[in-house]
Amino acid sequence: MAGQAGSVPGAGFDPLELTTEASLNRVVIGNFGCPEVAGRRAEDACSRDAFCALAADCGLPGLRPGRLSDDLASAAASADAHAARAATAALVIFGRRLGALIATLRDPRTRDEQAGTPVRRAYLSYWLTVDSVWLAGGLLAGSCGHIITRAARAGAAAAARPCRVALTLHPAVAPLVGAARRGSAMGVGELVAVADLGHTSIRTAVAERSTAALTGLRLIDARAAPSRRSPDEVEDAVADALADVVRRAARARSRRVRVMVSIASCVTAGVPVDEGASVYGSLAGRVASLRRRVTADSGADAILEFVHDGTAAASAAGSANSATITAGTWLGVGFQPAQAAPLLELAPDLRIGRD
Repeated sequence: MAGQAGSVPGAGFDPLELTTEASLNRVVIGNFGCPEVAGRRAEDACSRDAFCALAADCGLPGLRPGRLSDDLASAAASADAHAARAATAALVIFGRRLGALIATLRDPRTRDEQAGTPVRRAYLSYWLTVDSVWLAGGLLAGSCGHIITRAARAGAAAAARPCRVALTLHPAVAPLVGAARRGSAMGVGELVAVADLGHTSIRTAVAERSTAALTGLRLIDARAAPSRRSPDEVEDAVADALADVVRRAARARSRRVRVMVSIASCVTAGVPVDEGASVYGSLAGRVASLRRRVTADSGADAILEFVHDGTAAASAAGSANSATITAGTWLGVGFQPAQAAPLLELAPDLRIGRD
């Protein structure tokens, strides 16, 4: 909402309250060193399906969309020279595409040519003010992330206003890490669980923390995201996942668990908003019901707080005045303004493992 830290006065754009106007997927990529995607929308060049098609064009058909980064990493490290070359080429080209997108966002002409509405113009203007861009998301997991980031950094150097481009720590679970960092103001006896409600899967984890730092995440096996927009189906899937992680968090010593929920949906004042762009928008108006179900099913007092998934991923970056691009099923975006609220510190030896 206008007037908060980092907001653009009078424009209706707040980097901490993102709406569908902040979509990256409909940005038209400019001609910045990657001519095969110049003039195409980002969703057609940088989505997971676009990456699969790119890998096939490079000579690697049949990769699993849900395990794309794993399959590409295996191919890149393969003793098969053809597979290794093809995988590396796909990773580099995808990185160049992301670099061209960043260069487009860092060009004042984009704001003037692609605004459409005052809010969209303010959003595109905000991209010109950040001093760092972080990359995260499942497509940048493992060794793939470093290859993609190097190529993206080289491509983004052609921007009218170049800036730092870097890979987020633990990019595949950045929304979970960021959500956990946002649970800094805790009540006595509370524990923290985190969830990431994505387009492909629902991921959850139990957070481990000291007084001032996030020290670990105990990951729970991912569940499939709801396949339809039926409000009852969405609520059932989310309630089951959240009840499970709350039960695991509470089994040690506490009967109160705060669940920080990263959600692929617009969020206002900590509550999901249905703007018609996400299956999870159907949770709008159902948060109280959801909390009652999670509390009843887990046997613990569950407190639910929602945050836009891009904002959660940006909270993992640890860099003020930055933007974060997440590359997964689709592209996502989040910001960490210069004057954002303090986050829980990240322990230098942050442990991420399985529960």
